[in-house]
Amino acid sequence: MKVYHTTTSFKVLIVALFLIGFFVFPTITYASAEEVSASGDTINLDLKGAKVPLKTDDEVVQREEQAINSEGYSVAELKQIREAAETHTFQAEVNRLMHIIINSLYSNRDIFLRELISNASDALDKIRFLSLTNPGLLGEGEQANLEVRIKADKANNQLHIIDRGIGMTKDEMIKNLGTIAQSGTREFLTKMAEGGDKSSNLIGQFGVGFYSIFLVADKVTVTSKHNDDDQYVWESTADSSFSISKDPRGNTLGRGTRITLHLKEDAKEYLNQDTIKSLAKKYSEFINFPIYLQTETTVEEEVPIEEEEKEETEVKTEEEGVSVDEEGEEEEVEEAPKTKKVSHTEYNWELLNEIKPIWTRSPDKITEEEYNNFYRAISKDSEDPLAYTHFSAEGEAEFKSILFFPKVAPSNVFDPNPAAHKGNLKLFVKRVFITDDFHDLIPSYLRFIRGIIDSDDLPLNVSREQLQKHKLLQTIQKKIVRKAIAMMQTLADKARKKAEEDKEEDEEPTVEKTEEEEEDTQTAKEKWETFWTQFGANVKLGVLEDGSNRSRLVKLLMFHSTKTGELTSFEEYVSRMKEDQEEIYYLAGASKEALQKSPLLERLLKRGYEVLLMTEPIDEYCLGNVPKFDGKKIINLGKDPVKAIEDEIDKETEKETETKFQPLVDFLKTQFSDKLEKVVVSHRLTQSPVALLASQGGYTANMERVIKAQALGPGGSSRIPSYIPKKILEINPYHPILVELLRRVTNDASDETAKITAKVLYETAVLSSGFVVEDSTDFASWIHKMMSVNLDLDPNTVVEEPEYKPKKPVEPAEESHDHDHEHDEL
Repeated sequence: MKVYHTTTSFKVLIVALFLIGFFVFPTITYASAEEVSASGDTINLDLKGAKVPLKTDDEVVQREEQAINSEGYSVAELKQIREAAETHTFQAEVNRLMHIIINSLYSNRDIFLRELISNASDALDKIRFLSLTNPGLLGEGEQANLEVRIKADKANNQLHIIDRGIGMTKDEMIKNLGTIAQSGTREFLTKMAEGGDKSSNLIGQFGVGFYSIFLVADKVTVTSKHNDDDQYVWESTADSSFSISKDPRGNTLGRGTRITLHLKEDAKEYLNQDTIKSLAKKYSEFINFPIYLQTETTVEEEVPIEEEEKEETEVKTEEEGVSVDEEGEEEEVEEAPKTKKVSHTEYNWELLNEIKPIWTRSPDKITEEEYNNFYRAISKDSEDPLAYTHFSAEGEAEFKSILFFPKVAPSNVFDPNPAAHKGNLKLFVKRVFITDDFHDLIPSYLRFIRGIIDSDDLPLNVSREQLQKHKLLQTIQKKIVRKAIAMMQTLADKARKKAEEDKEEDEEPTVEKTEEEEEDTQTAKEKWETFWTQFGANVKLGVLEDGSNRSRLVKLLMFHSTKTGELTSFEEYVSRMKEDQEEIYYLAGASKEALQKSPLLERLLKRGYEVLLMTEPIDEYCLGNVPKFDGKKIINLGKDPVKAIEDEIDKETEKETETKFQPLVDFLKTQFSDKLEKVVVSHRLTQSPVALLASQGGYTANMERVIKAQALGPGGSSRIPSYIPKKILEINPYHPILVELLRRVTNDASDETAKITAKVLYETAVLSSGFVVEDSTDFASWIHKMMSVNLDLDPNTVVEEPEYKPKKPVEPAEESHDHDHEHDEL
């Protein structure tokens, strides 16, 4: 629009309009009352009119009757429903049962949504099953879409759950909804079983689960349409009666059921779409049919201003739309189109169960990517699983399951609190979530496993919240544990098989490997190494706790080897044993490096025997429950005698040596009678003069270290045993120090140098054998005495200090006023 204005022209226009009005309007004449009367018309001067009684406009009543409430009924229709409703009483004792259901049966009222969605799924499953033989039952268009829809009406405090299932006739509504624990699905399955057809997979129609809605609702309205009957409306407030009437609107559902919950004041949280999403995904994520939630979002957009709004704002912008150039000439300015921001609410249907229950499909038809995506969805893990197994169990307990090993062990993998592992393994009954609390079903060493178990016939209590103690659960537990161990065995076998193939190819190279084969070899090895690094301690805990599967788990154990320098299994160790070797040797300690230098290994390593090195705190506990493997006795070098070495020793030579060193043995036993059980001539030492071992009933050096470390945890010093058994000191009869010490003791048992040497020998044996020196200060003083003896000094000489006079204390200097002044300025 183009506008031409000046201040002068505007004033001229106003004057012109005034003159026109002055000269023109006086010529207009008005008719008098007499003239009007003469014309035959009458004027009613009583402006108030006749006084009549007030009454409601009939049109207003009609409009109110046509007003539609949130359930789709007008006031007139609601009136018609209530007038035509048939009132029925619930089954006997219903009030007492209802009270139990609402106040005692369910501990978590969130499950009402699970029950309603499960019922809707059952109804959809029924019509789907019947449509296999009669496709016309489904109908056409949207009616044929088998789905569940959830709608929250915050304005009216109502929650709606709608399905396009089989629906209910009038008689079925009275029977199924008016009788506690009356299951329409149970009757349906009974009929199907009588007909020999067991392919239907349903949970239960309306029974106790349906009445869980009264946990959150004061009143419930059920509208249902069956193909064989009209549409009916059922209402109840959980009192002793319910009403049912024909829907005056006719068939609005097409087919199916609409449940409307009039929520309690303290249940308004269930109108929040985030809450509904969370509950639906938790309990009903894997229902076969799509579940939609009506969501609302506020959207802002720019819209053009209408002409009327433009005219109102035109006067304000007139002067802004004109500019004058330096010469005073008017310049034309073209205005840009005007817009404004408008907010409006958009409603959409959001699919809540996008993830499909892939465990119901055949493993051959599922890709690895689908398994990975499914794992990330149920575990919330950002990485793919390390391994998985998908199986169906048949027989006494029939169920389907997918189990996953994560790549990284959770930080709380050994947390004894069962709540810390809640959610790792989920139990479903016919794809409806039941529980993820498995502290009684799964052993503690397997709590890192993620996955699902879906059973068709698992017994549940009436509220579906708790598992009943039943032998089927024991069967499921056994199969789950066996499958988990089988997954471990598969990982280990693949890695070892690939390693053997690589070894054979290195010895006799034939055909070069392709990149794909090389990658498979590397992947198999890396997977097993990753599993053992992350969950090896869990396997050891299983050996300690699970006696029924101990023999399987022992085959998986891996320890460092002195021969290969890598992790090895008992099976691989046995394959490398000497022909006449009858024992498997191991030593436990703080680190592999320290163990390799232990004096307890000297003769074994010199003779070429392989020793397993165990560095984890649980290792010695674990093997305390494994006395043998493949018929070979497992020997702890920290306290057990070594048969292979004893067999090599000549008995006569051994007897002579023991007789020769008997004075030294007696001397040492006397010196350390409070610490040593006995002193023996050693056959396992070659370079070290002495070594310290635990007695048969005592604690090894590693076990003492572990126990003392545990004392730092809860319980404090109470964890340290009040009585620690005495040790065994082995002496090397061929070491020069022992030979010289024997000479000194034989000549003079009270030789001070011999006593000092013996004390230092004992303390060094404590350290080199992995024990902890009880008094480090005392040990240091004995080292100082030994140094004094070596320097031909008297070890008992008292150190003399020179006398000195204390210095005269210096009086503090007086502070100057100038210095204070500087501080003031600062």
